[in-house]
Amino acid sequence: MQNQKVTFIAIALIFGCGGESTSSKPSTTPSADVARTAGGEAITKADGNAVSKKAHSKWESALEEFDANEKSGWTSAKCSSSSKSFERAADAQGGGFAEANYMAGLALSRCGDSAADDHYEAALKVDSKFCKARVALALRDLANGRTGPAKSEFERSIKDDPQCTSGYTNLAIVQRSQGQSEEALKNLRRALAIESDYLSAFNQMALLHYDRGRKGNAAELDLAEVVCRQAQMLNENYAPIYNTWGLIKVYKGDVISALRFFQKAITLDPDLFEAQMNFGEVTISFRGYEDGRRAFARAVELQPNNYEAVIGLGTALRGLERFAEAETQYERAKQLDAKRPEAYFNLGVLYQDYMSGSVGDLKKARGYFSEFLSRAGKQSEFRSSVQDVSNRCAPRSGKSRGAPKCRPGRMQNIDISVEAMQVAG
Repeated sequence: MQNQKVTFIAIALIFGCGGESTSSKPSTTPSADVARTAGGEAITKADGNAVSKKAHSKWESALEEFDANEKSGWTSAKCSSSSKSFERAADAQGGGFAEANYMAGLALSRCGDSAADDHYEAALKVDSKFCKARVALALRDLANGRTGPAKSEFERSIKDDPQCTSGYTNLAIVQRSQGQSEEALKNLRRALAIESDYLSAFNQMALLHYDRGRKGNAAELDLAEVVCRQAQMLNENYAPIYNTWGLIKVYKGDVISALRFFQKAITLDPDLFEAQMNFGEVTISFRGYEDGRRAFARAVELQPNNYEAVIGLGTALRGLERFAEAETQYERAKQLDAKRPEAYFNLGVLYQDYMSGSVGDLKKARGYFSEFLSRAGKQSEFRSSVQDVSNRCAPRSGKSRGAPKCRPGRMQNIDISVEAMQVAG
């Protein structure tokens, strides 16, 4: 499953007719203290209760601060300040303000602060059917690999609130990852029926058609591009759709267009991890090592413990002949996950092809390749690399002519080179 950054959509408070609450619960705010529109309509929360003038004033100020941070960029100090502003709005309402509790958490989440969860839980204590808070907690479960509980919470969010677009969309993400494409498509259509310009749903629908297209149906790839164009027409500055569009172009073999789309995505949103990774991979394939280095370095900043990002950064540095720095990144990858084979393969390549060529360096490369083989085993994704490392050819006789029918693997080439240098020495 491809994770995408969630775009903020402001929570609107409700304008109740004539000051009447739309909830069966009696309002706890005296009529004289109720916040009203210029037309005299009462402003209420999602649960139907009226918002006090003081709470509404603090809510409006907190929203302005949040929106300003979205445009200028978040820092730890800004996240904390914004969260406290929404807390003050909740306090002014007597604590019973689910929207403000949720937004206090969302502000902290912009800096990856796990304390955001406390605010989401506080929102659900005020209103157990507040879908955005339930979805936020379910996304936490999903990020931690608890797919089953997350899926159940997404299902509950739309059961509690049939208008919960984020619930439908995230449920579709899980369903898509489980191969339930028809069910996922239905839920994405439900989300768009409720909110016709919900960009996250458009993006997931494009990814769903992209998945189908990779299974051999070219028409699905064309449909995926149609969805991307629809989203672009709604909002030309929505970064994730350009990342998805780039993936489609890569699969179609139009790498130049893919590069352009990935570049557009990271220009619009430098924090979009997937786009940085994709841009880095494509630029390296064209030997654009400096562009690749910048992209992977940013990806590592965003997710310091992401194995693939660290390996990518090492490969870009190796291409720039910054070999000591490349080795540092590969060693870091080993520390992140010593069971994975990629770091060992890359260290072997580094010592065989880029270091001094001495017997010591070649033997070190051979040791790394042995570690790679023991970890790669028979995993299909490493089959070609395993063959590249381990293939062995019988010695050619002096009478053999023409191109060799067998290509020695890296380990055999190392053995041949080491033997030749030892004989010469």
